[in-house]
Amino acid sequence: MEWLFVPALAEEAAEAAEEAKKPFIEWISNPFGKLAKAGVWEWLAIAALVALAVVLLVLSRRKVKWTTKMLAHAAMALALSFVLSYIRFFRMAGGGAVTPGSMLPVMLFGAAYGLVPGLLVGFAYALLQIVQGAEAAGFMGLLLDYILAFTALGLAGLAKGWPKVWGLYLAMVIALVGRLACSVLSGVIVWGTPLWGSITYNVSYMLPEMVICLLLGALIGPRVVKMMRQK
Repeated sequence: MEWLFVPALAEEAAEAAEEAKKPFIEWISNPFGKLAKAGVWEWLAIAALVALAVVLLVLSRRKVKWTTKMLAHAAMALALSFVLSYIRFFRMAGGGAVTPGSMLPVMLFGAAYGLVPGLLVGFAYALLQIVQGAEAAGFMGLLLDYILAFTALGLAGLAKGWPKVWGLYLAMVIALVGRLACSVLSGVIVWGTPLWGSITYNVSYMLPEMVICLLLGALIGPRVVKMMRQK
C-alpha cells in the first residue's frame, strides 16, 4: 500500500514549492495566516528585522541630525542607484545581475555621512528593490536577498571614521562582501544549495559588480564624498 502515498507526497511537495515562489505581497494580504504557518527561521528573521529597525531608528534620532542637504543627497543616491539597477549588462537565470555600479551611490552616501545614515539609506534602497520586483522565496528569501543584502551597503559608512587614504576603499569592500554574504546565505538556507555551490553562483555575478563599483569608486569616490561632506 506504500505506493498509494507517493502521489500524495509528491503533490504536497509541489504545493510547498509553489507556495515558496509566491510574491511577498502574500504576506501583506494575509499576514496572520502566514505567521501562523511560520517556522523557527521565519520568526527569528522577523525578530531580527524588528530589532534592526528599532536600533537604526534610535541611533538615528540620538546621533544623527538630518539636514536638508543630507536628505537631498540621500534622495539623489537612492534615485541614481535605482535607475542604474535597471541597466543590466547581463542577468543570471536564478536571480542577480551585473549593472554599471548601481550600488555605488548608496555606498558613497554612507561613506560621506556615517554608518547609521548609510544603513538607513541602504534599508530604503532595499525597499525600492522590492518594489522594483522582488524575486524571493518566502519571507527568509526576501530578508536575505533584499532587506539585509542591500542594507549591508550602508556598512560603507564605516569610512567616515577611518583614514581618507584607504578608509573609503576598505569600507566599500566590507559593504560589498556583506552584500555577497547575504546572497550566499540565502542560497544555502532558502534554496537548499550546498555552500560551495551558492558561493560559486553568487560570486559569478557579484564579483564583476564589485570590480565595477570599486573601479568607479576609485575614480570618483573621494571627490564625491568630499563634496557631500562640505558644509
